[in-house]
Amino acid sequence: MSNTKIRIAGTGVATLDLYLNRGRMYPGGNEYNVVCHAIRNGAEAGFLGVFGNDRAGEILEETLVDLGVDISMSRHEIGSSGYSLVTIKDDGDRVFLDWNRKGVTDLYPFEFTEEEIEYIRSYDVLSAGKLADVSLEKLELLASSGISICYDFHASFDDEEINAVSPHIDYGFFSCSHLNDEEIYELLEKAVEAGCKLAVGTRGCEPVVVYDGSEFHVRETLRVEPTDTLGAGDSFIAAFLTSYLTSIKAGKTVGDAVDKALIDATEYSAGVVIIEGSLGMGYDIESDELADLVNVESCKLSELMAEQE
Repeated sequence: MSNTKIRIAGTGVATLDLYLNRGRMYPGGNEYNVVCHAIRNGAEAGFLGVFGNDRAGEILEETLVDLGVDISMSRHEIGSSGYSLVTIKDDGDRVFLDWNRKGVTDLYPFEFTEEEIEYIRSYDVLSAGKLADVSLEKLELLASSGISICYDFHASFDDEEINAVSPHIDYGFFSCSHLNDEEIYELLEKAVEAGCKLAVGTRGCEPVVVYDGSEFHVRETLRVEPTDTLGAGDSFIAAFLTSYLTSIKAGKTVGDAVDKALIDATEYSAGVVIIEGSLGMGYDIESDELADLVNVESCKLSELMAEQE
């Protein structure tokens, strides 16, 4: 490709994060956040997602378009868009109270047709993860089609998943706040030995660790006073991938590219935790709007919202 910009695609859930104790809502979702932050880091980005026929779907779609994310391969279906009910603790950490388990992404998952695969191949990497409804069989299909994959294992993983997924991905990201140093190093080595090219362990405000198959790279995070930690990991992934792939395309060594990506990603994600929501783009919400907003019965949402007031 003659284009010098890094191109990052994402597939997963587009969701509204509903902050019940604040009466605010924010567009987001793991891979949704990744592509939005990729744009903000200077990359080009595309999103393969499913939008419901509700106001939430309109907001989620409009946000991507306004940021410049290509959504030509996204779909529209009748049903509820994704939503998460969130509250924020005094230290800025977020707590998920509930989420939509039967939204349009769950009901109408991508099967990755030849047209969709060809589209994804026009990008440098595809961001997915265990919450993106991309099965192991689909990962195998995408990898065998020549697609480079970044996979977010989140905080819940085991040896069986690592050994099954790692042969099909290039970049594995793990949330490791529950592990000590020795366990993190062992985990990252295991992922690379299983086939992953780069394994990255993040752990909140503690140092980030990356293993590239020959050496470990460690970077301290920037200490800031967080407002909202939602989207911090997704923004780190976006900034890391953009920086790393830019350096590799410029002819840098893997080690140098990793070190530069760690600097860029820790600096960028530190700026994300001091804004509200995963993208800093929010809307006021009233309890009587919830049913129309996400195409669901309002009783449960209203009860949960009332509990937070």
